[in-house]
Amino acid sequence: MLSDRPRPTKLFQQDIVQKVDHPEEYGIVMRCWHDAEDIPPVHPPFEEPLLRPLQHGEVGVAFITGQLQNEILREVDLKLVDRALQPGDYCKRTIDDVRSGVVLHVNSKARLQHVISGKPLEGWYMLDDVEENMDAELGDYVAYDDWIGQVVEVFDEAIVEVPGRHLVRLPELGSHLRVGDKGVDIIPPSVTGSLPAIFDMLLGNQRSNTPDTVIAIKHTAYAIAWLAVNQTLSAADAENRQRPQRFWHGQDIEKLALIRGRADVELRVGDRVRLKNAQGLPFTSHGQDGQGAGIIHVQHFLVQETETALDVLWQDGARETVKATDIIPYINPDEYDCWPGDHVLWKSEDERRPAIVQSVNPKDRTARILFPETGTTELASVLELDPHGTSDSAAVIAQSASEGLGVRRGDYVFIHREGTTNGLKKPRVPRIGELEAWVRERGHYGEAVVGWKKELADLGTSIAENRSTMGTMEGSSKRPVKGDDRFSWLGEVTDLKLDGSVEVTHPDWSVKVYPLERLTRLYDGMEQLEDDIWDDEGSDSLDMEDDEPVWTMDENGVWQPETVGEDWEDIEEDVDDDSMLVDDDAMEADQPNAADEPIVIDMDRPGPLPCITDNGNTTPSKGAKPSGSAAEDSEEEELQWKRFDVLPQAPVDHAFYSSPPAQPSKSFLGRLTREYRVLSTSLPASILVRAYEDRTDLLRSLIVGSENTPYQDAPFVIDWMLDSNFPNSPPIAHFLSWTNGNGRVNPNLYEEGKVCLSILGTWAGDRNEIWSAARSSLLQAFVSIQGLVLVKEPWYCEPAYDKLRGTEEGIVNSRLYSEKAYVLSRGFVRRALEIPLGDLEEEMNWLYYKQGRLDKVLQDARQLIEKSKIDSEPTAEDRELAVPSLTTGGIITLERILFKLQALKEKASRD
Repeated sequence: MLSDRPRPTKLFQQDIVQKVDHPEEYGIVMRCWHDAEDIPPVHPPFEEPLLRPLQHGEVGVAFITGQLQNEILREVDLKLVDRALQPGDYCKRTIDDVRSGVVLHVNSKARLQHVISGKPLEGWYMLDDVEENMDAELGDYVAYDDWIGQVVEVFDEAIVEVPGRHLVRLPELGSHLRVGDKGVDIIPPSVTGSLPAIFDMLLGNQRSNTPDTVIAIKHTAYAIAWLAVNQTLSAADAENRQRPQRFWHGQDIEKLALIRGRADVELRVGDRVRLKNAQGLPFTSHGQDGQGAGIIHVQHFLVQETETALDVLWQDGARETVKATDIIPYINPDEYDCWPGDHVLWKSEDERRPAIVQSVNPKDRTARILFPETGTTELASVLELDPHGTSDSAAVIAQSASEGLGVRRGDYVFIHREGTTNGLKKPRVPRIGELEAWVRERGHYGEAVVGWKKELADLGTSIAENRSTMGTMEGSSKRPVKGDDRFSWLGEVTDLKLDGSVEVTHPDWSVKVYPLERLTRLYDGMEQLEDDIWDDEGSDSLDMEDDEPVWTMDENGVWQPETVGEDWEDIEEDVDDDSMLVDDDAMEADQPNAADEPIVIDMDRPGPLPCITDNGNTTPSKGAKPSGSAAEDSEEEELQWKRFDVLPQAPVDHAFYSSPPAQPSKSFLGRLTREYRVLSTSLPASILVRAYEDRTDLLRSLIVGSENTPYQDAPFVIDWMLDSNFPNSPPIAHFLSWTNGNGRVNPNLYEEGKVCLSILGTWAGDRNEIWSAARSSLLQAFVSIQGLVLVKEPWYCEPAYDKLRGTEEGIVNSRLYSEKAYVLSRGFVRRALEIPLGDLEEEMNWLYYKQGRLDKVLQDARQLIEKSKIDSEPTAEDRELAVPSLTTGGIITLERILFKLQALKEKASRD
């Protein structure tokens, strides 16, 4: 039974809409303000109105019926008609709903109108009423001789009616024309001049403003990228299956088997279709008797409107049929989101176990999981589940592009022979599909077609020139019929069972269930091309204090402390004394403990808890007991928390220790001297930096998270390397991620060590944000990480998400992310104390044991847990907190960490 809930008003990409004041006008939403990936070009083409920047509440719509052109409109000017979701898509009821679902099945019906005359047909039409298009389209899979391939380009021949009812054939690379398209520019002027050599009929020299009309179109040549071979073949048989030819045309097209899944055959607004029973339905006639192909009748219909029902599996295990307009697409899933049937890894600090999700309570962030090796089920925190196969293991991270955990609904998979496996330990599943190098070659140089695309264009043009009539063109590929088991070696994942097995629908629509270990995922060619794209991808001057020690290199190459009493010398001609400036935003953003304020541990708590003040000295808190003279205590504390120091040797656990040492130039050493002077005097109290006499190209920084951020009191260690081109190139950073493979602690801090920041050249930024030898400094890089990365609301560190600040979606996602960041960063404290870094061990022990920061971490976390167990409405004060409360799942994970931290504290007190 369909749900009768009111429809949401927010619009999303691919939504079908009507214009309120022109209800006959139907369109498709192409752009939305809130889409994370909606980044229009800086200088959009003047003629394309959809490419200007969007304002809040605006969408870009491509109209497919009536007379309207593409246009950017307000959401309130549009009425939602349908939503174009497909199997495997994720959805929610509302933006702020924490529960999500996965689409299992789609059932659409459509209203049609004649594609040229616009005459509507009465009633609704179902998928069974429509003839399936047997022409392979761009992106379709095809099979031949035990190979699976993908159409990466097509060459078309379109029959176009021009003024005077003349018909001409238009050969063209690409598939942008469709039956029913009209326009005065269908036949471009450059082609018109060569018509006598190409077309069967001449247009003459006169063209009117009467639009041309496309009345038929056929793909006459294909470029196919062959991705992988049948995995049931023996090694010897597979070797004999040579990769098929690149270009296909003529009768060879009929040798191809067209492989389509459920999403490929659904009715969508804008589709051109033919009906199985078209008797008595409208048609139009084109051409003239006795000329060319004579009269051609067109009986194609445009899908004007759809109404879609979806079968949805919700996270809690409930299944429901809903109207597509009653839900919204879930476009920014949380990294811990999982659904029934998903294969995951349950991970603690000490072990990893494969599990299968039975149900999820998204509000509590808990999941009921099945351990297949024992057959037992347990309740787990989702923060301890890895649904994607990421890990803290560098080896697994390196393999993440070719394998993952389990499979997803909608994946295409290969089936291995019974009794064999995919070669990986369950639940890991490999992904295969080799996109040949020629596909990645540049196909255009300016307006000229080059390379393999030129080969395809020349082939298609030759076919058109040699055609003597406008009659029947090439044949079409064939769809496997039911019972055709030639293609039982591949299929589409259509469901995931709770016992871990997988339902697969084969190309002949037969359905079978397989164990996970017999499956290998197909790496889609278009996805590979997209992955290629992603893979390429005001200040205050620092005051120098004369009585502070700084470091400089003497004539023998030894670093020595000295007193700053002289002006900086210009080392490079283009570097002036402003080169050490630090961005105000980096110093102030989300920094309650910036350099101009003291970092106070807890002034109201009794006990020896000194606070670190900005000048680097320490003062005892109220109630601290002296040990020895005050001068002795102060001297010891200063030594324990020296913000900048140059040590004799770099530690072997430094991320870049094994890298070849840079050969420092005079310019390099001169600039480094200046950098050391700044670091000696200007580091905030919560940042430590260590340099090394034997490796001038290496540094290590420790940043302590600021109060009222999810990172408060946690240690963040980043290793740095300066290449020989420094300072003309930015420092290279490696973040020591101690998340135990449970996800990123921050969007800008990757588990494999990448630090994503404009000043480091690892993220695109404007001219004032990127590294500059004249304007940037190491201090600026360190402070930027503390002030712009380790912030109160880290979810918004993703540039695409910052515009969602204050929206329902942003508030929900930010809250969940901050909880994760808080819990994971408590684990950083444990890691720093349990496996201390060689050159920071004393500082860590002083900070967490002697200075009492571990007590604070434990007490704050326990208070937060107790507060979270009380079911009460958050107060205004709570809403100002970075982490006002925890979910049940967050509590489960945090309590495990606190147990370990308490044990470390007790051990330290005994020692």
